[in-house]
Amino acid sequence: MSQNDHSGVQANPPRHTAALPLPRILRRFWLASTLQFALMFVVGYIRYRTGAPKPHYNPIGTVHFSDLLEYLPTYRLLHTAAFFHNPVTNPVAYPPFGAIFYRLLYATAHPVAAYLFCAAVWLCLLTLGTGRWLSGQGIRPLTAYLLPATVLLMSFPVLGMLCYGNIELFLWVFAATGTWAFLRGRPTVAAALWGCAAAMKLYPLIFLALLVPQRQVRALACGIATFAAVTLASLWYLGPTIPVAWRGSVQNVFGYQGVRMEEWSLHELATNHSAFTWVKLLLRIAQKPFAGAMLPYYACGALLFLALFLLRWRKLPLPNQLLAITAFMLLFPPISYFHTLVHLFAPLALMAAAAMQADRSGQRIPGLNGTLALSTPLSASFMLLTERQFFLFGGLLQGLLLLMLLYAASRFPFAASHAPVAAQNGSRHLPRAMVTARTMPQV
Repeated sequence: MSQNDHSGVQANPPRHTAALPLPRILRRFWLASTLQFALMFVVGYIRYRTGAPKPHYNPIGTVHFSDLLEYLPTYRLLHTAAFFHNPVTNPVAYPPFGAIFYRLLYATAHPVAAYLFCAAVWLCLLTLGTGRWLSGQGIRPLTAYLLPATVLLMSFPVLGMLCYGNIELFLWVFAATGTWAFLRGRPTVAAALWGCAAAMKLYPLIFLALLVPQRQVRALACGIATFAAVTLASLWYLGPTIPVAWRGSVQNVFGYQGVRMEEWSLHELATNHSAFTWVKLLLRIAQKPFAGAMLPYYACGALLFLALFLLRWRKLPLPNQLLAITAFMLLFPPISYFHTLVHLFAPLALMAAAAMQADRSGQRIPGLNGTLALSTPLSASFMLLTERQFFLFGGLLQGLLLLMLLYAASRFPFAASHAPVAAQNGSRHLPRAMVTARTMPQV
């Protein structure tokens, strides 16, 4: 039996002579995303007419590019110790490579224009790549390109990220491109890109776990080495010396984490979807301090990840692995705001591929419809999901949804019954059907 027979999907499916409709499951997801987006404006208008404060009807009305521009005074002190410790400027709350991207944007003299240009290029690449894949699967071109374009533009995590000017954009580029390289059978390139993403923020280092079931030891070492090398080079550039930059970066990053960890406000409840927000709620009810829970929280999270990965995730199809790891990455850090949810688009693309595969073979994948339904509110505005009088807060609700996604990814294999459950342990490449240009989305 050939490799394609084992995978259950032809690596080069025949070209369709007539345009095919989207699978029903994807049409429902598209419709739900559209209705949700429209509902945001309806609810916002009602709140505006009833005199609600501006953040309750327009959560991005007063924050245009605030995340992007807040460090302009700080960067006038670059290459000095005062860059890291100065009472009159905001310390850069990002690891060293993240700080480099602010420097690159500020060096253009038009950081907002440079940021928007990068965002436009990235979103166009995502739209064109996904549209090309859908078109290759037989979907009529208008639908093939309109679906990814509208889903991206109707996603509040994307819109909010752009309006704030948050550099999660560049982290998203590295992480998603690394996933694309991994799907194309280039694990070393993928690991290097994930290492760069982790050097901007630590949590994307978790993507390297995808290399473990394939026993990609060399690629795993490359990812860790890239993370270390990029961090060291960034420290050297930020200066004035590597030790000063290291101590200052560590203090600023974890100092920011400590401040946010202690915060108990509407902002945190509405926008922070971390599981730690639920821990803080329980501690608040018990009248206990938050700080003492941090180390046990990290320890429990690490043990949970190892147990789930070793006992369950590594045996599941790739869409499950990516969704589970991404959901855990978004749920576990104590500080995880709405713009980080853009990372869900990569596992959503794999689930769409699984839906296309099942539709072409006349099968139904248990749990896939419900999982896509759970993911829809994660692209909604936190304003839409927050009603204080009903004790409903967007961050808490989206944290629960991520936990449910984690359960679904662990429970239901997202593959047709004839597709492989997992790659063989000794394999050095993913199944061909998972990496072929005609089977998976391209960027």
